[in-house]
Amino acid sequence: MSEQGFRILGVAASLRRASLNGGLLRAAREMSPEDVVYDGFDLGKMPFFNADVEAEGDPEPVAELKQKIQAADAVLIASPEYDYAVPGVLVTALDWALRPPTPLRHKSVGIIGASPGASGTARSQMILRQILLHAPAYVMPEPQILVGSARQRFDEEGNLTDEETRERLERFVVALREWSRRMQSPVEIRER
Repeated sequence: MSEQGFRILGVAASLRRASLNGGLLRAAREMSPEDVVYDGFDLGKMPFFNADVEAEGDPEPVAELKQKIQAADAVLIASPEYDYAVPGVLVTALDWALRPPTPLRHKSVGIIGASPGASGTARSQMILRQILLHAPAYVMPEPQILVGSARQRFDEEGNLTDEETRERLERFVVALREWSRRMQSPVEIRER
């Protein structure tokens, strides 16, 4: 953790102006303790992964994303579920970010998601956890934030209006900060 506070990089895996998942990130930022500092990254500027382009050097948006991941204490991904899976724009960003040397290696990650469907984002979160094993990233196992029937919890501009979900987000961010501290602490190795 830095002297500036606990730094979270928030990434919304939806490009819509009134994105529910963008609203989820805004609410997480609003409900966070004072020592939590947020940065964000717009996935809309990410190019598709291409090894020929990579061989010439990371494009500017890719370099920026990697730098922001490296500088953060934790990454908070808010993702919808598209076709029982992860949105393509997030897969594109991960295609770049997981290339060695990956800044996601041993990085703490929190996953949240909102969806109009009743099951929230359970399937996409499961798939995202599996993808992040490649780094390996330290994905926080619980608490989980899967906001189902989300249109009833957000206004037309994508702002989270449901107080119970806002309170759950507050607890989630505190848990992510504690999870990150545990994951970044030196591990004692005991001889048997």
